[in-house]
Amino acid sequence: MTKEELKLKIDEFCNYERLDEKSKKTVVDYKNCLNKFYDSLVDDYVEINKELGLQYKEYLMNILEKGQAKVTSLNKYIVVFNKFLKYLDSQNKDIVIKQFRSQSKSSLENQMSNQEHKRMLRKAKELGYDEIYMIIKTFAQTAIRISELRYFTVENIEKGPYIDVYNKNKERKIILIGDLHRTLKKYCKDKGIATGYIFRSPDPKLKDDPNRMINPSTIWRNLKKIGGIARVNLEHIHPHGWRHLFAIAYLKLPGSTEAELSDILGHTKVETTRIYTRTTLKEKKEMMEMIKF
Repeated sequence: MTKEELKLKIDEFCNYERLDEKSKKTVVDYKNCLNKFYDSLVDDYVEINKELGLQYKEYLMNILEKGQAKVTSLNKYIVVFNKFLKYLDSQNKDIVIKQFRSQSKSSLENQMSNQEHKRMLRKAKELGYDEIYMIIKTFAQTAIRISELRYFTVENIEKGPYIDVYNKNKERKIILIGDLHRTLKKYCKDKGIATGYIFRSPDPKLKDDPNRMINPSTIWRNLKKIGGIARVNLEHIHPHGWRHLFAIAYLKLPGSTEAELSDILGHTKVETTRIYTRTTLKEKKEMMEMIKF
């Protein structure tokens, strides 16, 4: 097929995945990955076979050797590429290509410490970032994803200590411990928030609009700002920073299990949760220092 025909097939595939109820973000990721494949093509005519896959893998290997991407990112390209090939020819199992091998991580990276978390809270309070203070506290005590802040409404808080969440066709409950539940209710009362989203847009024109939530980019920008002032390693402030912090703390509790933590985090598989049983390189070093020969 020609490159233009292939381009149409890529669009067709992405639409197929959308109709299969993949999330909008997933479909966009698929499109970006396949555009990378399309950009790698040199000839105007494309024959779908194993050789095509091997040429694409060489193209990705060149990117890897130049240090322009990590193995995990390139393997995502390969996974989507293989999925696309199967869509084009479901009967031919031999045309897919293997992922790059990589040593599994034995340590957590860029892990926020409890001390850094406390410094973030103190500095947010000192600077008058009351909303960000509450968001940090919520992240740490619930292990939610930033996208799940939209479920934090006055109505949901008033219902009780459990919030129903629907994410990627899955349902789970966010658990609010007593301290956080009381603090959120007091925050709403003090700020005069009677309905709708608790965490509102900072835009003066929208601040009182119960249907306009603070933008995630605004949250991360403020978190980085506060972290810089609080002398926190900015690499530790990332989407899963507080989920990691919560998970490690939870697993240290007597009687805690990976299965229970998996439920709390909303993981489909316990294997996904198992990463939190790993320690940081710093913790490994501290343990090794205790060895005496």
